[in-house]
Amino acid sequence: MTNYNTFSQAIYTTKRSIYDFSSKLTEGMQKPNKNFILDILFGMAKSKSVLLSNIARTLEEPIDTIQTVKRLSNRMDEFHETTELLENYEELIKPFLQEEDNLILVDNSEIVKPTACKMEALGQVRDGSTGKIGNGYWTTNMIAVAPRTKHPISVYSHLYSSAEKGFISENDETYKGLDYVDQLLGEKKATFVMDRGYDNIEVMKKILKQENNFIIRLKKNRNLLYQNKKFSVHDLAIRRKGKINFRSEIKGTVYDLKVSHLTVEIPSLKGKKFTMIVVYGYGKEPMVLLTNKRIQKKAEVISVLKAYITRWRIEEMFRVQKQEFELENIRVRTLPRLKRMFLLLSIMV
Repeated sequence: MTNYNTFSQAIYTTKRSIYDFSSKLTEGMQKPNKNFILDILFGMAKSKSVLLSNIARTLEEPIDTIQTVKRLSNRMDEFHETTELLENYEELIKPFLQEEDNLILVDNSEIVKPTACKMEALGQVRDGSTGKIGNGYWTTNMIAVAPRTKHPISVYSHLYSSAEKGFISENDETYKGLDYVDQLLGEKKATFVMDRGYDNIEVMKKILKQENNFIIRLKKNRNLLYQNKKFSVHDLAIRRKGKINFRSEIKGTVYDLKVSHLTVEIPSLKGKKFTMIVVYGYGKEPMVLLTNKRIQKKAEVISVLKAYITRWRIEEMFRVQKQEFELENIRVRTLPRLKRMFLLLSIMV
């Protein structure tokens, strides 16, 4: 039997927590925008949905739900204080970005809209779950990992379309995020952790120019220089059988890994030394990482591997957005509304 008093207290606590968060997030903003942000955050949290109709129902206003939907939709169009919103959010997350070298997980994701035809600037995306190409939008996401709790903190979240005016390339969208994070950190450094989709010389050059660090999983057909000889990543990796034993739990599964490392160069970046880390036991083929971080000790090798393994946290964020909040069921039609709704969801999650 449900204890009504306990249940009511839980609702009150949740409301108070969201209200406090929203107040800090909207400090200095106009009252209509303050109310709008609070309504959206509370509605999303309570309904576990990005649908304006579901959000409207949770607000329980003494008017028809359709009128609440129209109000929220109009305010979404008229909202003009995104800069103030982001500045306030930056102040909220800066206390979690105080390491000399902050771990930043980077990945893109897709919002698939296979049956949509009236949404603005629908582009082409590859559905990560099926591999098929279809209508939708891309998102660029960068999250920090709190050093003690390992809790993911959204740092940069941006929705875009390859069909929108001003779009240049996927790389350009990544650069915008890298620049944003670099500016946010100021004098502190970042280590950007990336999957194989970012095994790209231009991305590496960008991070090196910022004087930040990267840990990137390599494609097996990339060529590297080892002892002045050229090898493919795969051919070089299978020569190393793993001298360091390391047990790790990833998404609830325990892996016994064997790890090796060696110093390599990239042919088009001659003169720069990188460390290639080969990991056996995480699949049939060895997993190969590349970093510009200076590696001298066994503990430093393991530290890089642990940093890469935390990448599953950004994948978990995508799962929460899509499954728990039904992100791919979003129905706002204009691109500005889509961008704002995605930003608010990312801030809340």
